[in-house]
Amino acid sequence: MPTMNDVAQLAGVSRGTVSNYINGVKVKEDSQKKIQAAIDELNYVPNVTARELKMNRSNLVVFIIPSTLTPFFAELTHEMQQALRKENFKMLLCNSNNEIKEELEYIQMGKEQKVAGIITISYSDLAPYLTTDLPIVSIEKKLSDTTPCVSPENYEGGALAAAKLIEKGSRQLLLITRSTEKTAINYGKRAQGFIDYCQKQGVSYTIFASTHHEDKFYPELAAFLTAEHQKGFAYDGIFAVADQYADFSLTTLEELGYQIPQAIQIIGFDGGKMYPEQQRFISSIRQPIPLIVEQCIVSLKKLLKQKKKRPSATVYLPVYYIKGKTTRN
Repeated sequence: MPTMNDVAQLAGVSRGTVSNYINGVKVKEDSQKKIQAAIDELNYVPNVTARELKMNRSNLVVFIIPSTLTPFFAELTHEMQQALRKENFKMLLCNSNNEIKEELEYIQMGKEQKVAGIITISYSDLAPYLTTDLPIVSIEKKLSDTTPCVSPENYEGGALAAAKLIEKGSRQLLLITRSTEKTAINYGKRAQGFIDYCQKQGVSYTIFASTHHEDKFYPELAAFLTAEHQKGFAYDGIFAVADQYADFSLTTLEELGYQIPQAIQIIGFDGGKMYPEQQRFISSIRQPIPLIVEQCIVSLKKLLKQKKKRPSATVYLPVYYIKGKTTRN
């Protein structure tokens, strides 16, 4: 069985350089190529267990998400796994179903398994429970002063949606959102950005804000749209704070006989795809998934080098508009 010394001899570098390369420490580019070529030729398999014992942690990263049922979370998961793999980490995916109990169980599991760290999307109040020194990076919600957070510019995205609807000729706008304790950090900011922009421009808007979870939200939204239809449907532009809400509104309104986007324009938020080759369908405010993933990993690697926790500010990343078939040219 080939050893690290064999790899070093074949590559013409020191054993320490090979060790650095295998453990993710930056080495010269020409050395990287020689070492990888030697590893491939010798079919060398690093002793992961010994390395993990020495480092007192594994190369596993726990990725906790609240759902796997939307294109956004599916795309984010795929990008996260690929990016972590390039950094010599393995990803363990955990679906919390947006429940704090399950989130805490996964965090405890990560601590017990001595994982390298956790990247999480949580809208729960986890701060009182984050007593572990385990490196944690959050997406969207700031969990504590010392927990790095990466977030899309939700407020600016809501304002951008209003601006695009107005730019494209809509003057009677409808905001579709869910207003619960857990949605305040994302949907709430998107909605507020939309409202503030409309007020600044003097454009009329109406708010549909359900306080229910999604099992009751969709029937409630369908009933609202139907009731508005019976009254003549006064709106010619809709911003829904999530693509799935925009898509549901599109289907409901088309069933009621409206032409989209000729009569009513619709913009969602997320901009994910069900599959890579899917043509853009819902006009949307796109979250910068590659940038979110990149910044999460940068933050995690920085935590792994720190000897003690330090205050960390939220990193906000820009969103942008993508045109689909639900807005006019």
